[in-house]
Amino acid sequence: MICTHCGESVMTKIRTTSGLLTWFMCIVICLIGCFWGCCLIPFCMKMFKDVEHRCPKCKAFLGIYKKIQ
Repeated sequence: MICTHCGESVMTKIRTTSGLLTWFMCIVICLIGCFWGCCLIPFCMKMFKDVEHRCPKCKAFLGIYKKIQ
């Protein structure tokens, strides 16, 4: 993609962050009775996290892909 800040054609650098789906899965696991650390599993798995896109050259934030809006 072309960075809107520096104008370079780049492949974005991604970073996963905890989002709404991560917290939702944590609460669901607690509700079904897994209290002893199992509720933290969604925070260790990328499939439950949101993805931030940044420019690798100027480090500008370009967008975020949220699993749940």
